[in-house]
Amino acid sequence: MTQTVFEPRSSRAADRDERLMAGLGYILMLIGNIIGITSIIAAIIAYARKDAAPAWLHSHYVYLIRTFWAALFGIIACSILVATVILSPFGLLGFGLVWLWVLVRSIIGLIRLINGDGQADTVGYWV
Repeated sequence: MTQTVFEPRSSRAADRDERLMAGLGYILMLIGNIIGITSIIAAIIAYARKDAAPAWLHSHYVYLIRTFWAALFGIIACSILVATVILSPFGLLGFGLVWLWVLVRSIIGLIRLINGDGQADTVGYWV
């Protein structure tokens, strides 16, 4: 009878896989600006992977999660404004601003990920 030996993945390979998943989250968030369902998938990936990730990648996952929830709140608020006749121009403007905010935040996060840097401020909502 033969024994199968399972060796743990090297930390370099694990970091590469986590980095790839974080990058996938940013790409899905960018696509989510056009097709909203992919943003939900990005948030699910971030929630599932953040606890096992190294500290610098953990900050990227937290950044993605906060981006998702803030954008969802902004979309709900803008939808309520659009439902009213008087405030609908502000709601439409808000949709554009939320779209632009997610776009800028995702691109900057992806650039920081490619450079191998962690997110500087995961608590705030600014870039």
